[in-house]
Amino acid sequence: MNKYNYEKKEDMKKIMILSAAALMLSLAMPQFAKATNVQNASTMIQAQEVTYQEITVADLPVAVSATIAKDYDGYTIDKAFLGNDGSYKVAVTKADVKKDLFFDAKGVFVKAEKPVPVK
Repeated sequence: MNKYNYEKKEDMKKIMILSAAALMLSLAMPQFAKATNVQNASTMIQAQEVTYQEITVADLPVAVSATIAKDYDGYTIDKAFLGNDGSYKVAVTKADVKKDLFFDAKGVFVKAEKPVPVK
């Protein structure tokens, strides 16, 4: 092996090592940039507690009364409440079971709380 071929092989090794190092650096740089630019962007949303005032059953919207008549057949409306957000809460009973039904401001059914035995 002559001196020229040996130097050429050594130069090729150096080029390969430098290329590999450059490739690793270029792949690692975006990771460093992402890690340093991350900011905590969490937003805390605080739910307002709805307060209810009692209203007469006659003051309930037709949509609320119709839903109760259709979906809760046999239940009796005990009390009705209007929330400060315009929503409705209706306490109903059937035999020995009591439920609270919740409706939005438009009178659309939202949820029913678990039935509670009447004491």
